[in-house]
Amino acid sequence: MSTHSEQITTVTPENDGPSFPAFLAKPKEGSGPGLILLTENLDISQEIEREAILFSQEGYVVLVPDLSTISLDGQDGNMYTSGIINHLANLPEKIGKIGIIGRGRGASVAIKLAASASSTTQAAVSCGVAYYPTNLKEEILELAKIKGPFMVHLADGCDESIKEELKNSTSQNNLISIFEYPGVDYGFASPNVQAPPEVQTAVNTAYTRSLRLLKKIMGPYYDLSALWDKHIEYEFLAKDTQKTVETMVEDAYVNHIPTMTGGVGREHLEQFYHNHFIHSNPTDTRMIPISRTIGIDRVVDEMVVCFTHTQEVDWILPGIPPTNKYVQIPLVVIIHFRGDKLCSEHIYWDQASVLVQIGLLNKEGLPVTGGEQAENLLSKNLKNNELLKKFKKTE
Repeated sequence: MSTHSEQITTVTPENDGPSFPAFLAKPKEGSGPGLILLTENLDISQEIEREAILFSQEGYVVLVPDLSTISLDGQDGNMYTSGIINHLANLPEKIGKIGIIGRGRGASVAIKLAASASSTTQAAVSCGVAYYPTNLKEEILELAKIKGPFMVHLADGCDESIKEELKNSTSQNNLISIFEYPGVDYGFASPNVQAPPEVQTAVNTAYTRSLRLLKKIMGPYYDLSALWDKHIEYEFLAKDTQKTVETMVEDAYVNHIPTMTGGVGREHLEQFYHNHFIHSNPTDTRMIPISRTIGIDRVVDEMVVCFTHTQEVDWILPGIPPTNKYVQIPLVVIIHFRGDKLCSEHIYWDQASVLVQIGLLNKEGLPVTGGEQAENLLSKNLKNNELLKKFKKTE
């Protein structure tokens, strides 16, 4: 099987311009669409190398040039940026189109590159993303010239008049998408920044939006529903721990929210799946599908899980001896993919309902329900609002 590979390469522009280093990350398939990554300071760090590797896991051949010591003003700047594109375009591993992502100073370069009137450049770069351009006011005219799909992520604190001018100038260009992120500062998406949870939410949202643009224009495309089905098959039918974790990235995690069971990383997940999940499900366990929503990098699977509590079910009822009670619970899984591998699973259900059904919680006087919530989801014919003692009908 092919593996991800990374290396430092050298880019030499035409016209005898000075060479400069670049980091190259290739997908495990060995080839794919090209992606240029331009960072806040146009440099390379270990964190940025790891970021490039993550994008390669999405299926891209990623080139990160180090332009930190080079002036990009005037014709020299055009020479260097054209050199980057030509270098990536000529790599045998690059199959298909080329996209570009820039942040900070790199965003300004990405905008100018996408807006370039050069027919060669315009044809080579199919789409682009800019995070918080450093000279947004100066880039407004350039953005208006862009004729390909392009996305702009704006941090909080951007001058309101400049934002308004930007929106007005691009309002007639349906290829330009602009997103704002209240409460986050310049540099929020940099891998060099340890973002608090509330900022990480913005980082994740911006990433998925960017990925949607790249996938739509360049691919690669993966059947996420089929990949999820295969993962479930290994868990519940084959009961094969090794094959289950092979469907996941090395740093994947699983979080059963109500019981806080699961694992982080391949080694931890192997232990969890083998000792506390795959062989801990009663023999009559079954899943009744309700709905499935497919996104660009996520699957949301809604189902009813049914089983007889004939053995300790560690992930749902850890430490609780078998009660031989029948349990049926609505359950939702949000599966995040990185390329064709699972990156995370968030699993939600109503633990109070489970405890009611096995007799550990008396629902009298409490706003909770037992197995009837699953029946209501499946049939839609049960009475609603029975817990609302003062339910009012509109006159």
